[in-house]
Amino acid sequence: MKSIKTAAIFAILLLGTGTAFAQSRKTESTKGVEQTDGKVIEVEGVGHKLNYTLNGGIVQVSGGDNTVTVKGSAKKISVSGTGNKVYIDKVDNVTIEGGSNTVYYRTSGTKSGKPNASLTGVGNKVVKQ
Repeated sequence: MKSIKTAAIFAILLLGTGTAFAQSRKTESTKGVEQTDGKVIEVEGVGHKLNYTLNGGIVQVSGGDNTVTVKGSAKKISVSGTGNKVYIDKVDNVTIEGGSNTVYYRTSGTKSGKPNASLTGVGNKVVKQ
C-alpha cells in the first residue's frame, strides 16, 4: 500500500513538473520567484540558481531543477518537487517530497551529527559534503 501511495505521489509530481517545464523557460539569475525576511527563505519555480545567508531560519524550496546555496545554518529545510539541490553549511531537520531532490550539508547540530530526515518519494537524498 505504501509503495502504491509513493508511486501515485511521484506520478502527480512528475505531471505537475512536466507542465511547469513546458510553460516556463529556465532562468539563471540571483532574483527569481523568492521571498525572504531574514528568518524564512522561500523559493518557488523552475531553474533558479540562488544564494543566501541565513542564521537559524527556515528554507523552503518547491518546483523543479532549482539550485539554492545557503551560507550559514537552518533549523529546517523543506524541499518539494523534482530535481532540486540545496547546499547548506549546517542544518538540523530536512523534509523532502517528490523525486530526485538532494540536500547537501556540512554539519548538523543534532546528537548524531546527521540532520533528522523525512524523505517521501523516489531518489531523494541527504548527503554530507
